[in-house]
Amino acid sequence: MHSSLFRKNFHERYFSLPSNLEQTTSSCPSTPPMSATWLEPPQIGLCLMKDDHRQEVFDLVVDTFFRDEPLNKCLAFEIPHEPIEFTELIVSHALQDQCSFVAIDSQTQKIIGVILNIVKRNISLTSNDHEDKLDTSDFQSEKLRYILNVLKHVHRNIDLFDELKTDHLLHTVIVAIDAHYRGLRLTEKLICASIMRAKNDLKLKGAFSEATSLYSSKAFVKQGYRIYDEIIYTKYDDIRLASLAGEHDRCQLLAKAL
Repeated sequence: MHSSLFRKNFHERYFSLPSNLEQTTSSCPSTPPMSATWLEPPQIGLCLMKDDHRQEVFDLVVDTFFRDEPLNKCLAFEIPHEPIEFTELIVSHALQDQCSFVAIDSQTQKIIGVILNIVKRNISLTSNDHEDKLDTSDFQSEKLRYILNVLKHVHRNIDLFDELKTDHLLHTVIVAIDAHYRGLRLTEKLICASIMRAKNDLKLKGAFSEATSLYSSKAFVKQGYRIYDEIIYTKYDDIRLASLAGEHDRCQLLAKAL
């Protein structure tokens, strides 16, 4: 999984952090848009994520998604150490499945957004237990295992493979946007690009995601996803998730036929 590359860059990057890191980088679909004053709108291009993007994507996900996503923030992830295992795994699977996209600022050539998708297979049709790419038992972090069990719980009342009549689905796992580029509808554009790739090139018949915040849910709904089920965090666990109230009070299962 290119762990040596991740570890090398991890030490170079995170043991010399600026004191204002959280203010300069924190953002994700769960946070309100950050206002930015542009002399002119930035030119941003989308392209399929490639192996050359691996490290920059890794850094963006750790710096944004795991700092601000409601569940991660509520459980107080140890940043940057605790997300490494999960992020490495998802980036590797996303690269393997060739259905993820990055957003790049054309002037700086910096990756300022990413959507990490994997192809989810109906494991009920195979005896290979390793087909479940997000097996919760594989992670050392108890907080990661807890969150993945929350996401699994939102599927408890429905089988999306049966509902969408297919054995393969596009699964959007993470969307992360650089703080300075909020409000440009990049999340919607990344979702749209993923849908087109899944439908036209990979011939997939459906797509889904677990939206853990109001903002991410709205972005998927705007792209034609519908809400199939949801869980209220405090009803799921009124002790560990007691602080998750207000606009980010639930996890929603959204899906779309392609």
